[in-house]
Amino acid sequence: MLWRGKNKFNHIEVAPGGAAYGFGTFNTLGRVYFVNNITGASTNDGLAWDRAMDQLDTAVTAQAAWLALQATSNTYIRATIVLQGTATAYEAVSALPNYCDVIGLGAEPRGNGAGIARIDGAGAADAAASAGVRGMNVYNMQFTGSGNYYAMDLAIVFRSRFEECAFVNCAYGGMRVVTGGGIVIKDCQFGGDTTTPATGLYIGAGTHAGNFNNCLVENNMIYGSTQAVLIDTYLNNQTRFHQNTCYGGTYGIRDTSTETTIAGNAFYTDNFAAGGTTGISIASTGNGAYQCIGNWVVDAGTADWLTTIAKS
Repeated sequence: MLWRGKNKFNHIEVAPGGAAYGFGTFNTLGRVYFVNNITGASTNDGLAWDRAMDQLDTAVTAQAAWLALQATSNTYIRATIVLQGTATAYEAVSALPNYCDVIGLGAEPRGNGAGIARIDGAGAADAAASAGVRGMNVYNMQFTGSGNYYAMDLAIVFRSRFEECAFVNCAYGGMRVVTGGGIVIKDCQFGGDTTTPATGLYIGAGTHAGNFNNCLVENNMIYGSTQAVLIDTYLNNQTRFHQNTCYGGTYGIRDTSTETTIAGNAFYTDNFAAGGTTGISIASTGNGAYQCIGNWVVDAGTADWLTTIAKS
């Protein structure tokens, strides 16, 4: 299987048995680490498929050491970690890479079964980082597990991207970002598969202290037994939730942020949001009608285009 990812800055091609190539003859990827938990080993350097590393953790450690060498000249050269999808899940990771693309080379990450590049925490968070993560892009990966955890739990994350990923089966939620900025979350699945979490996507930590500024959350499927999306940060400057499908047992989207100005809050455009009680609830401000544009909302079985906002 060939994986191709493209944005305005680069073009990535990765194939089993091959190398990773940038746009044309210019390699934009820096160093590339290959990971295979069947054929790889922790003692390998990971710089080719026949010398693949065994786990994502192994590659993250090696990439961090390599990045530190580049940073001595204030140069942030991106690296790439490629995980081969196999019949065996990869182990949980307690640290995540900075300035790095993490690419799952395997089957579609929605659903389950062999061939998906997947992380399974086996009773713990699949991916957790208490230190700040910056410049990490994750593509075509599944984060799955069980128990009272978030599949991905990030204390601080800036200037990062998550595309075509699934965050499923942990009871607390699919993903939690306590504070962040400059994040793109696109075409992902949160919650579902065999377990519906309390919250599909959780921004904050219950203290209204963090920020979620300059972010785009677009075209995702998000589920939660209580709420699909919960935002309880302080500021959400220039953040937009666009064309997401959100279903929660009580709320589809619940925004309890404490900022009172329009400019400091997130905007919700063209989403489908359904809740057992309320489709979209913005509790903290009087600006809800201005923040919600063209959403289709279902409140306790009653559907309508959103013209007013529920306060709780």
